Amino acid sequence: MAKERSMSKLVVIVALFVAIIAILARGTSLWWVAALTVVGAGLVAFTFRRGRHTPWATARGHVASGHAVVFWKPGCVFCERLLLAMGKDDRITWVNVWADKDANAEVRRLNGGDELTPTALVGERVLRNPSAQDMIEYLSAGQRP
Repeated sequence: MAKERSMSKLVVIVALFVAIIAILARGTSLWWVAALTVVGAGLVAFTFRRGRHTPWATARGHVASGHAVVFWKPGCVFCERLLLAMGKDDRITWVNVWADKDANAEVRRLNGGDELTPTALVGERVLRNPSAQDMIEYLSAGQRP
């Protein structure tokens, strides 16, 4: 169901973008049309990127003081920043809240009904929009003897 919804969104976005390009193409230089096409395609690809995902049913078992579960969503600049900085860290499990309705419900429960991402669970702590430095500190603190 979620996949069908995202595909229909993609079709609508592409149709609107083509209509805008057709309108702008009249009387403008061709390089503007090409530039808008590239930017639009990049935005669509960025928004519908799949990325890392572990189902919440599996990920909830990974919450511990030395391990984080991070709720994220495609198109979120703050999520992308954290993914780039921490993506290869084995101490983090990534959960896409748009790919898992249970994860979406959990992130909303943790944030008073808001789909605030990234939200990280490290042991008993809930970190809202943590920086990479915050994540490193909390993960390292959980591994001390």
